[in-house]
Amino acid sequence: MTESQIQEHLDKKERWVVLSTIGPDGFPHSVPVGYFLFGGRIVIGCRDLTQKVRNIERNAKVSVLWENGRGEPTLTGVMFQGHARVVRDPAERLALRREASRQRGEQLPDSTPPTGSVYIEISPNKTISWDRPSRAKQQ
Repeated sequence: MTESQIQEHLDKKERWVVLSTIGPDGFPHSVPVGYFLFGGRIVIGCRDLTQKVRNIERNAKVSVLWENGRGEPTLTGVMFQGHARVVRDPAERLALRREASRQRGEQLPDSTPPTGSVYIEISPNKTISWDRPSRAKQQ
């Protein structure tokens, strides 16, 4: 897929991806999460001290997977591998919360998210994509 095709898919309103972190036992920990794009980064809002947050603090290497789902004539997906950081600074959290609200067309907030919430900011290092006919449609 081209960079513009990847951007087109990620800009769609289906704002769900699978975030994979490395658990304390060395196995992947994968969870579906909402996201938005900002300044070339993938941003995820979540509660603090969850398993994904603890995993990132121990090992910042993550992958993020977007795919179009089954039943489509073409299977399309994008996986980013990169490094994540947990954002707890109130000023940074407010800036990210305002950007998320702006992208959704909502009124911009004047305060940080509630206590106990953080953002995960992912800087992709590598992008892997695919776009191929679905086997289900070929049969």
